[in-house]
Amino acid sequence: MYRQLTEEQRIKIWALRKEGKSQSEIATQLNVHRSTISRELARNSGPYGYEPHMAQQLAEYRKQFHTQIVERQYEELIEQLKLIGWDSSQCERFMIQFYPELDISDIHQLLEEHV
Repeated sequence: MYRQLTEEQRIKIWALRKEGKSQSEIATQLNVHRSTISRELARNSGPYGYEPHMAQQLAEYRKQFHTQIVERQYEELIEQLKLIGWDSSQCERFMIQFYPELDISDIHQLLEEHV
């Protein structure tokens, strides 16, 4: 299962880099895959190097932005299903079957917004 790095882990990455540890050594100490460390450093290093607090802020921003995009995609799907003539119960069954990550209350909220 995917988990984002915590701010504490990001601070440890910064400290271990300052000690001269390799990405593989850092990954081992944090119990994450070495590609996680590589991606973190590539994504969040600027002209002055890796800054953990800035990295945390950027991660939170990306997560919020992604959530907004995903929510909009669900809304657009409901709109399209309604346009082809599906009623709410058909849309609900479709969403339950093909989008199991959604809670039934989330599905009901989406349907209520697009009556």
